[in-house]
Amino acid sequence: MKANVVWFLNEGEVRKAGLSHFVMMALFTGVGIVVGTFGSIAVPMGMVSAFWPGQAIQSVSCIWYGGWGAISSVVFPIISNAIAGSAALPISIAYIPGNLAQGICAGLAFRKMNCDPRLRSFKDWAVFLLVGTVLANAIGAGWGNFILYLFGMITPDAILVSFLGWFIGNTIASGILGIIMLKYLSPLVMKTRTFCKGMWA
Repeated sequence: MKANVVWFLNEGEVRKAGLSHFVMMALFTGVGIVVGTFGSIAVPMGMVSAFWPGQAIQSVSCIWYGGWGAISSVVFPIISNAIAGSAALPISIAYIPGNLAQGICAGLAFRKMNCDPRLRSFKDWAVFLLVGTVLANAIGAGWGNFILYLFGMITPDAILVSFLGWFIGNTIASGILGIIMLKYLSPLVMKTRTFCKGMWA
């Protein structure tokens, strides 16, 4: 038997995608809209939010719910940006690859590297912090600022400052909130049938 069986099916265990997964996707989309909108309003920094806790929702939802969490991580920022008025719809749509990356980085890493969402080992902590926060936000900030530049929203001179504000603030926010969610909610989530051992079930 493998040392960590979090992502492996037990003997005779069958998991299938169903309505409950769609419900969790919708729930996390709703939570993401609230958290993302609050973050966007709370600490605006020019064209970006210097403290956007929505990324924690993105990473954690994909760890728990795989592809369903990834869909949520793409959908809720579009709605959140519209509500907060922080980005026009074309820009929000252009953000999709960055938001998808922010959503799936930790989820894929935890499954591929056999990490425990309850953060029980040094490896679990390291993978979440390095992949789920640092790498995810580096990709998100890099792509986001590239899009802002393409749309003429920032000048070349402002890219570095905008990137650092986006990356540092969001990494701190998502790291703190993500750890809290994983440590205290993962034991409950993992007992449910909606917890995805694979990417869809």
